[in-house]
Amino acid sequence: MPAMIEYIQKDSFFHRLNPITKILWTFAVLIISFLFSSPLPIFAILLSNILIALVSGIVKQVLPVMKALFIFSLLLILFQIFFVNDGKTLFYAIPFFKIGKITDIGLNMSLVMSFRMVATVSTIPILMMTTPMTDLVVVLVEKLKIPFKYAFMFITALRFIPTLMGEVEQIMQAQMSRGYNSDTKNPFKKIVIVIPLAIPLLVSSIKKTEKMAISMEARGFASGPRSYYRKITMKKADYAALIALLVVISLSVVL
Repeated sequence: MPAMIEYIQKDSFFHRLNPITKILWTFAVLIISFLFSSPLPIFAILLSNILIALVSGIVKQVLPVMKALFIFSLLLILFQIFFVNDGKTLFYAIPFFKIGKITDIGLNMSLVMSFRMVATVSTIPILMMTTPMTDLVVVLVEKLKIPFKYAFMFITALRFIPTLMGEVEQIMQAQMSRGYNSDTKNPFKKIVIVIPLAIPLLVSSIKKTEKMAISMEARGFASGPRSYYRKITMKKADYAALIALLVVISLSVVL
């Protein structure tokens, strides 16, 4: 989980793109995925995301996220597929008692919803792994005109996730060194094991928040106009990528 939102330094084409281009790419994937009502085109979009991760050299970090999304999408399919009665009946989950009717429309809707969720959500870790947090802040504030306080709050919340996950790992290792058994693959037992760790994690989080607030106040946070060390500009590769996105969206609308 920590690697899901941490920047991974590489020298790939996608890494060198402007953060605005990557943000527009995520919106393009969202738009295209909702233009189609068939699972195959949306699955092709999902494969394109994996291809981008492969070319960017972050596929090893993205695949675990994809796996978790596919598990969640399987649950969505199971909850959705049995509640659609329209269409031609394909088969029953329990044929002898004719329980759990699955229709062609229900199967199609379930696959579309599942692939759409995975395709759109998987763009977020790719964006975060290929874009430094500082560049995101500069783009959000300078280019998109989002108030700096809100942009800083958003980036800080994202940065706290890997920090908290690291704290959980340290607490679990400390408990294991004292003879506490937390090595299990059963998800329900894992939940029972993690729940008692919430109190020390909460105390640690409050202390970190207080230290950050004092540090921000000492440095004069939001006390005047801001300046930036780096200037992020659009390059030829960004314009070429945006043209390609417009072409793909136009073809999707036509199809």
